[in-house]
Amino acid sequence: MQPAEGVMKRFGLVSIVLPAALVLGLAVAGWFWGRPAWRGYQEQRSLAQARKFVDRQDFRSASLSLRSALLANPENLEACRLMAELADEAGSPQALDWFRRLVERSPTPEHQLRLAAAGLRYESPPFRQTAEVLEQLRPATSNQASFHVLSAELALKQKRPAGAIAGFATAASLEPSNPWHRLNLAALNLQSADARIAAEARSTLDTLSTQDGVGPAALRWLVVDWRRSMGADAALPYSQRLVAAPEATLEDRLQHLELLGSGPDAAPFLVETQRRAAEEPTQILRMVSWMLNHGFTNQAAAWLSELAPEMRDQQPVRMARVSCLVASCDWAGLENELEGAAWGEWDFMRLAFLSRAASGQNQAQATELRWRQAVREAGERPGPVASLVNLALTWERREAAEQLLRQMARRPAVERWALGELDRLYADSGNTRELHRIHSRLIELDPGNVVARNNYAATSLLLGLDLERACEMARQLRSEHPEDPVIASTYAFSLHLQGCTAEGLTALEGLPAEVLEQPGLALYYGVLLSATGQTNQVDRYLALASSASLLPEERLLLERASHR
Repeated sequence: MQPAEGVMKRFGLVSIVLPAALVLGLAVAGWFWGRPAWRGYQEQRSLAQARKFVDRQDFRSASLSLRSALLANPENLEACRLMAELADEAGSPQALDWFRRLVERSPTPEHQLRLAAAGLRYESPPFRQTAEVLEQLRPATSNQASFHVLSAELALKQKRPAGAIAGFATAASLEPSNPWHRLNLAALNLQSADARIAAEARSTLDTLSTQDGVGPAALRWLVVDWRRSMGADAALPYSQRLVAAPEATLEDRLQHLELLGSGPDAAPFLVETQRRAAEEPTQILRMVSWMLNHGFTNQAAAWLSELAPEMRDQQPVRMARVSCLVASCDWAGLENELEGAAWGEWDFMRLAFLSRAASGQNQAQATELRWRQAVREAGERPGPVASLVNLALTWERREAAEQLLRQMARRPAVERWALGELDRLYADSGNTRELHRIHSRLIELDPGNVVARNNYAATSLLLGLDLERACEMARQLRSEHPEDPVIASTYAFSLHLQGCTAEGLTALEGLPAEVLEQPGLALYYGVLLSATGQTNQVDRYLALASSASLLPEERLLLERASHR
């Protein structure tokens, strides 16, 4: 009996151990195979929620759901596309990064065209990355009107009107039934020095002004044209037709008010415009901004006090009241308006204006304390931080704006955005050394960044820093992008500094004549012409260059070339 009992015990042990091992095995299998399934469920659930939030126009919640979907699957194409569209809808520069990610995941012509369109909205001049995308797309999309429209818009951004006219003309030939292409072409030709072409453009716009869809846009161009060429009285009949159209915007009505001036029709039209604007909080803010800019500060404050109660606590209306108090320098009133108020996600603005109120009352410590609180409240959100930067610059607190951007540039999540803003800030102030430092860092973050590489080379050449590397970089860029005029000017200047001025001139003279007449490029062409003694052409190009926004070192080049 004992052996049998021993056997029974041994089997009993096995009967207990096997189920435990089975459970452990199932748990491990569940971790390996169930985890991806759970992530897939989370991904699809978050994406479905995001679509619902978008339908309800709850974009903040939609963004959170999309981020959850991308956390589960960073390659989710639809989530990436929706993130790009949400950022674009909000006017956020982050849209450009999201469209880039979309193209990386799915480089279709459609996605690349959308990236180019975003580049035109958010990229800094001279829009080189957008130009690259369009150049790569040319073979596959040269038969699409949308490609030529974007090419025309790029030409406009780069101040190449001839290229814009050619682009819209090609789009019109590809889609002759689309009136928008004809409208864009006519709008450009309005400014032609050829009276016959300008007259034809006005005739085209007159015809289009009676068509559904494009009519209001055609009238807007006619108002601008007649106001510029003949004055307010000539533009008024077109403006009257425009404001009578159902599609008329608040901007159209505000322009009409300017045309009416102090005439007898101005006061009743102002009252009617206010009545229409009172229906929408954002239009209330725009209406007040216009009134403040035109000297109606007291009237704006009085109008705001008469608004319906349900409108007064809307955030844009609060901002309108704050704007009135700032315009009237009522710093104590501004403080009373803001102290203890609840602005929710806009609290960073409330704190910033409290800082301005303290500054207006010469309270230096409170000014600094409240500003730091505003910065802390804004966090790392590019939109709020950009708003604070703009406020600081408006209030002539440049050091605060620069310090804020430098602080953001130390945070990986927003470093590139902050460096881009610093780039613009230093370009405006002519701080070439800081620009050089910014471009160096941008190259570290993205060695393939064409804009940063060219700017680094250009600032190095101007400052006389690391010339060997700068000249080699300019040569490489020229080899990679032989058609880019800005890169050509950097390369030509590098050759000039190496004693090869004739070769530099050859590089520039390969560009179209109208491109060489762009002020920024005209400077370098004029400098090289002067260095080779071609004085018969120098004055013309240096005169063009004098109208450009130049860095101090470029201004010095201009002065030296002018006195040769």
